[in-house]
Amino acid sequence: MCGISGIYSFTDTAESFVPCVEKSIQTLRNRGPEVQRVECKGRVVLAHARLAILDTSSAGTQPFTDASGRYTIIYNGEFYNYRDYYAELRADGVNFTSSSDTEVLLYLYIKYRQCCLEKINGFFAFAVYDSVENTLFVARDRMGIKPLYFIQTEQFFGFSSELKGILEFPFERKLNNYALFAYLQFMYVPAPMTMLQGVEKLEPGMSLFVSPNGVERNRYFSLEQSAEKKSRLSYEEAQTQLIEQLTASVQKRLISDVPLGTFLSGGIDSSVISTIASRYVDGLQTFSIGFKDNPFIDETYYARLVANKIHSQHTEIQIDNAKLEESLFEILNNIDEPFADSSSIAVHVLCKYVKPHVTVALSGDGADEIFAGYHKHFAHYNQLQHKGLNSVVAAAYPLLKHLPQSRSNALFNVFRKIVKYAEGASMTTAEAYYKWCSFASENDALALLHDTNVDVTALKLRYFTFGEAVTMNDILLADQKLVLANDMLTKVDRMSMDNSLEVRTPFLDHTFVEFVNSLPSEYKINGQMKKRILQDAFHGDLPSELYNRPKKGFEVPLYAWCKTTFHDLQESLLSKQFIEEQGIFKYDAITNLRDVATSSSPNDAPAQIWSLLVFQSWWKRYFA
Repeated sequence: MCGISGIYSFTDTAESFVPCVEKSIQTLRNRGPEVQRVECKGRVVLAHARLAILDTSSAGTQPFTDASGRYTIIYNGEFYNYRDYYAELRADGVNFTSSSDTEVLLYLYIKYRQCCLEKINGFFAFAVYDSVENTLFVARDRMGIKPLYFIQTEQFFGFSSELKGILEFPFERKLNNYALFAYLQFMYVPAPMTMLQGVEKLEPGMSLFVSPNGVERNRYFSLEQSAEKKSRLSYEEAQTQLIEQLTASVQKRLISDVPLGTFLSGGIDSSVISTIASRYVDGLQTFSIGFKDNPFIDETYYARLVANKIHSQHTEIQIDNAKLEESLFEILNNIDEPFADSSSIAVHVLCKYVKPHVTVALSGDGADEIFAGYHKHFAHYNQLQHKGLNSVVAAAYPLLKHLPQSRSNALFNVFRKIVKYAEGASMTTAEAYYKWCSFASENDALALLHDTNVDVTALKLRYFTFGEAVTMNDILLADQKLVLANDMLTKVDRMSMDNSLEVRTPFLDHTFVEFVNSLPSEYKINGQMKKRILQDAFHGDLPSELYNRPKKGFEVPLYAWCKTTFHDLQESLLSKQFIEEQGIFKYDAITNLRDVATSSSPNDAPAQIWSLLVFQSWWKRYFA
């Protein structure tokens, strides 16, 4: 796992870009704390920050050039089936100088060019320069597990693993108001947008071909195409195949030359991954996080049940509000691009305390989006199944909306969910999906902004469009493209890389995702159970207490922080003087939001305050 940055010069003056690329790679030191190298060759400057996982010797150091000297690669990721190609490439005359997957990937590109992507099972972002043809090939993995930002100007094409790496390149920084509007609603910026005009995220399953003539874009993988395949397996047959494919996925992800363990939250997803891994790793290390200041979301009891059953070397990391606050400020001080999923604070703490034990951790991320594991999936299921009931519930909305709503209180959180469902019950599927993905309505987001010249319709068409006969599989596909890639995977990547920890996600092996997407939606969710087939397939392997248990997330005390921890931050970052000098937000609207966030019925206002603090901290660092 690493960080990469680079520039391709359209003006044939690559040497002049060396200083900014050197600065760029230094911003990625947490991604690759061991070695940072910069190399200028022909039209490119390529830089790499290394966190060694496979072949930890100097032979795996990058930028890595082939024996002919023509091709050079920088690579961030893991290529799990790389050993499958040793015999083929040796037969072609390749004499390997390392045991790293990087070298195999480079020679596969030399042989197959962009078709090499079809052969890679793993997660990645990489670039290969051809010094003879003066071309640069750039690609990102199918699911979007590893990030890649890029910018194209008249003078250069630049790319980096993080937005702050791009910010070291010479271009005019302009805020993307369209992205800001989306961020205020969803707490993240959906690809291909970024918070800066002219800078894009390379979307999952995409590649770029850069030459003196410009940049060509190509999509080599589409989730839509994978979802078109329809399985004819019976429910029992599908369970058997699910177990076989997921086991194979876990096995691939156990390859490592450094210490490896698993996250074990006590939920179904991480418990399944840990159970499978324990069959192939003696004395598997497992890690769970406990919330001693918030027993309502503490799942260490269930994690302990699983650890005892699989005989793992289990570590419980007990965190309190003080540790959460410590990570809160670390995130603000190291923010890459505004990202305000508050559960990232708890994930940051987990990664921080796991890193001294292992360098690689397997997680259960992705299962919710492919198997229907969120509370909102029940909402969508009921909306699709119970058309008559929806009109009755919707009619009650004017009364229900007066119920107290808060994420920080168990009863009020139930009220919040009821009200949110009632609000979306009579909407179209696209409108309800938009509503249930949002922390703030479009009107609430616009009310905060001075510049309201945002094409809301274009945003909805880009991310929230469904066909006529909508099924739950369509909802899950939308989640995989929007929520998974832009929220969940961004969270795991940023928080783990901040702590130089590699996280691997067996549920997101693209062949496994394609298999699950091909299954009928009733295999995944019905009126009684979410993640139905996953739970049934592993029912005999897990403690019975885990079966069909309500999902709990990594909640943090945002409501309490709005009254305490956030006070000084708000006085600084949301002060009238700063807001008016900045000219982006309306001070009166922010004042009203602050009042709601500390009221007895805050709903999602504390999360919105957090999103503003994240943005303001980022803006102050790079624009003020």
